[in-house]
Amino acid sequence: MLYYMDILIMIFIIRFIIILIVSFSNLVCANNILINKPLSTLDTRYQYTYDLLSLIMSVTPEFGNGRVEQSVSNMTRSRTLLELISGEYIQVMAEAPQPEWDEKLIVVPIPIRKGIQGFRLFMVNEQNSKLINNVNTLEDLLTLSTGSGKNWSTKRVLEKAGFDVVTGSNYNGLFGMLSKNRFSTFARGINEVYGELDTQKSTHPNLMIDDNVLLYIPLATYFYITPKKPLIAERIKVGLLRLIENGEFNEFFYKNHCESIMKAQISKRKIFSIPNEFISKERMLSLVNQGFLVNTDSNFNQLCQ
Repeated sequence: MLYYMDILIMIFIIRFIIILIVSFSNLVCANNILINKPLSTLDTRYQYTYDLLSLIMSVTPEFGNGRVEQSVSNMTRSRTLLELISGEYIQVMAEAPQPEWDEKLIVVPIPIRKGIQGFRLFMVNEQNSKLINNVNTLEDLLTLSTGSGKNWSTKRVLEKAGFDVVTGSNYNGLFGMLSKNRFSTFARGINEVYGELDTQKSTHPNLMIDDNVLLYIPLATYFYITPKKPLIAERIKVGLLRLIENGEFNEFFYKNHCESIMKAQISKRKIFSIPNEFISKERMLSLVNQGFLVNTDSNFNQLCQ
């Protein structure tokens, strides 16, 4: 009888331990953040946001343990919006403001790239390098057709400014279109263009980065969060403000961008600007001050020391 009771007690203890393990596991998983998966193995555009989210989680321990995980599959932007609304397969994405996203998702209006993605350099086919080298005015630049993703927010801005925009539905396919002269230029953020050339050069060896022109477009990237997870939005907001206040954000930002900024030699380029009616300066500065943003006149030699 005593032996039988010992067995029952042991079974109870084992079950209790299993329940504790499962409960703890569920608690940890509940604090994980699901973010968008890159569109391909060559797509490195989102690594900065993955790393930034991990940093945010590390400075907000009061919200619980957890980690950043990528969604199981990559998605088009239209599908990403639908999945963000449901919050089941993806919970967070860093994206430029769009009316529908603003209406249906939670946004943390802190420009996580300080506006640097608005510094647009042009990737070109080597055969067309002379065309852009001869650009002296914005009107000259407008004569050259340019490429864009069909759902990209910058497409509307370029079209409104008078550019002849040729669209593609596939991210990697746009580089192939440029290689085949389907359009003359491909404007990319200074934070994207050098890494993209490195990954695309083996497939499209005739691509290069123009060193004559910089097109400035007011742009912001915000974290958008599913409405089903408001606590994640609060954690991101608290973490970003904490990182900005203690100086870690600036350190992280310049560590990730200075190499590209210095390589671009901004001061030696002709700089043209076009407006972006879809970006609110007031919103960009709603949680940070003017000094948080970078501009083409910033002293990057000093900032990148």
